[in-house]
Amino acid sequence: MKIVLHSILAMALISLAACSSSPTATKTRTETQAGTKTGIVKNIVINETIAPTALTVSAGDEVRWINQRQDSVTVTIDGPLEHTVSCRNGFSKAMGMGVDNSTTLASNETAGLCFSRIGTVKYSVRPSGDTHTSLADTHGSITVQ
Repeated sequence: MKIVLHSILAMALISLAACSSSPTATKTRTETQAGTKTGIVKNIVINETIAPTALTVSAGDEVRWINQRQDSVTVTIDGPLEHTVSCRNGFSKAMGMGVDNSTTLASNETAGLCFSRIGTVKYSVRPSGDTHTSLADTHGSITVQ
């Protein structure tokens, strides 16, 4: 009888442990809002201006900045990227230190981010360093749906 009782108790504990790791409605909603990579890439072209300045994407889409200028530019996202992106290409901390919300693009270089949180993200593009250029500090926005 004691062995049967211990067996039932052990099975109950195993069942509870298994259920605690299964998704709940709250977890499922959060994962849906976080999005997954959809494979759709949308480009922002940097030339004398940026085009488009306002972009709407789905959660998980990748936004890629393409510098078609002769001079280098710096793309800066307003605010930290932690918990808002699921992939990064060119936006990273040097040796794990520093700020990861900006990148400098040389001529014909690209950088991209997969935005995973619903909302609006603002960014700016400005000439890098001492370059004398017609590109003024330009601002844009990305709306993630």
